[in-house]
Amino acid sequence: MNKLPLRLKLLFSTGDLSTSIPLAILMFFQLYFMTDVAGLRPDYAGWAVGIGKLWDAINDPLIGLISDRIRTRWGRRRGLLLFGAVPLGLTFMLIWLVPPLSPLALTAYYTVTFILFDTTFTIIHVSYNSLTPELTDDYDERSTLNGYRMTFSISGTLGAIILATVLGWYVDDKRLLFAILGIGLGLVSIIPPLIVFKVTHEKPSEEQPKPMPVLKALKTTLSNRPFWLVMGLYLFSWTTASILSATLIYFANYYMKVPDQSNYFVLIAEAAAIIFIPLVVWLSRKLDKRMAFILGSITWAVVLMGLSAIRSDQLVLAYVLAGLSGFGIATAFVVPWSMVPDIIEFDQAETGERREGSYYAFASFFQKLATGIAIWGMGQTLAATGYLTPVQGQPLPVQPEAAVDAIRLFMGPIPTVLLVMAILCAWKFNITRQSHHAMVEKLKNKS
Repeated sequence: MNKLPLRLKLLFSTGDLSTSIPLAILMFFQLYFMTDVAGLRPDYAGWAVGIGKLWDAINDPLIGLISDRIRTRWGRRRGLLLFGAVPLGLTFMLIWLVPPLSPLALTAYYTVTFILFDTTFTIIHVSYNSLTPELTDDYDERSTLNGYRMTFSISGTLGAIILATVLGWYVDDKRLLFAILGIGLGLVSIIPPLIVFKVTHEKPSEEQPKPMPVLKALKTTLSNRPFWLVMGLYLFSWTTASILSATLIYFANYYMKVPDQSNYFVLIAEAAAIIFIPLVVWLSRKLDKRMAFILGSITWAVVLMGLSAIRSDQLVLAYVLAGLSGFGIATAFVVPWSMVPDIIEFDQAETGERREGSYYAFASFFQKLATGIAIWGMGQTLAATGYLTPVQGQPLPVQPEAAVDAIRLFMGPIPTVLLVMAILCAWKFNITRQSHHAMVEKLKNKS
């Protein structure tokens, strides 16, 4: 068993802060910021994100293929971490400013800044995740490593929301609040990739295998059936997480009618997710990754349906259910990421090639696609149901009943349908602990 030192696990896991912190703020606040702070119509805001996702369809696979072909004295991934860290932080800052522009020009501004951020995010995200399978080839040790990683990931999310909450106590101007938040967290996001660069090593370029031709690499990646099943469960579970994240603040503001407590629901859910991570890791080792994912997803669906069905005066019950949703959040964070290295070895056994960058690029694409779909879909739905954009300095408007019903729909029934589809993908996934061990032994015998 390739047992990793605790120090390496901890330092390597800090890399998740550089992606989880920006992604969390985008998931929870991007749509709200553009509609209720910058003053854009919901459909304009949705299109700003949706257009950015069109670039995503190109940049994720492109950067993955490029990263598999880079040959430097630092290895294939570490150079990208080194040179991508500062642009990641700077482009994140730009997203949270409100320049004095017309609505259409402001929509264009957020579209361009999001595209710039998304490109640098992909460079860091793909490079960092592609290092994971190189650290260990053990089935269970990967679950443990991803447990550490996701603890840092969710802690980053929790810390970012706490910072936003505390700043909100002292900064009344929402535009100033988000500018401070964007600049502060942008600076923090620069540091983790540099730590990972320092503590990891890759094979020198002369020891790297010759890369497969681009079209052949793309074709073999897309023909990997276990890969599609993992991407299916990943897409549906992450879309659920993204919808839940984006909906919570609207749910608190306009259904529960406790706008001063909107961030608290997020804090409870994320704090509970950290507590549940050891349970998810234990279930993955005790059963297997597939069954752990199915159990967590079923529980999550039941909780979300309950949350959408409660009365607006059942505040305590809402907090309890928000906490219980942490089990599903922890499952969505830990299990799919621990499956990706397994499908990379499956591909290597089939083709003789090792292409971490290509696989993690598509994983990154599906993660961001999930967020984009959630925000675009909510924006269009809220606009169609007559959502009233708040005026700065004025009390929150009373939303039309159709808009409130849509918010509740995004809280329970829609995520439940997505989770059922994720469960079906997990059920068909057939790389077990035993088959993975056999695969690893086969690869060792070939080398």
